[in-house]
Amino acid sequence: MKAIWILIGAILSGMLSAQTVYTWEDDNGVLHFSDTPDNSKAKALDLPDVQAVAPAPKFDSASPVDLKPTKPLPTATSTQEASTSDKPDTPPPLMLTLITPQHDQTLRSNRGLIAIEIELNRKLGIGEQLQLMLDGRRYGAPQTRSIWALKNIDRGAHTIAIQAHRSGKLIASTTPVTVFLHRATIK
Repeated sequence: MKAIWILIGAILSGMLSAQTVYTWEDDNGVLHFSDTPDNSKAKALDLPDVQAVAPAPKFDSASPVDLKPTKPLPTATSTQEASTSDKPDTPPPLMLTLITPQHDQTLRSNRGLIAIEIELNRKLGIGEQLQLMLDGRRYGAPQTRSIWALKNIDRGAHTIAIQAHRSGKLIASTTPVTVFLHRATIK
């Protein structure tokens, strides 16, 4: 029972002393932080209570939230004119370039690792995804990231290509590359 009270006292005293931090700069210009003042130049910093709740945000209800001026609503005739004169910006056609691996590259990995990275000429739009093609078949789920890390791929020659799809339709692809994966075998 006595050990429990000593343990509780040690924990509470550690919690109380951890709320003050001392800082000082040494002769070399290095800034130090500590929970004990090891230097006569040390300045005490009181840390906030970590158990405290963040204060609620304050705002003045009399001022508008959006400071940008609002446009008046268009009338029926101005809507028709705007639709004929304002064409939505269509993004340029997507172009994919395979950065790694290179064509006819020999990869040596006993764990069967292949790192694939592509470069895009623009960001993917809504509904656009990238599909990895390994040996002419879809590999994994479509994604929006431009890197893949393949693991435990069998040794031998592999053809790699990346296809971009929008709503299930092929919109771009890389030129297929062939890589040769070498994995050491124990006989």
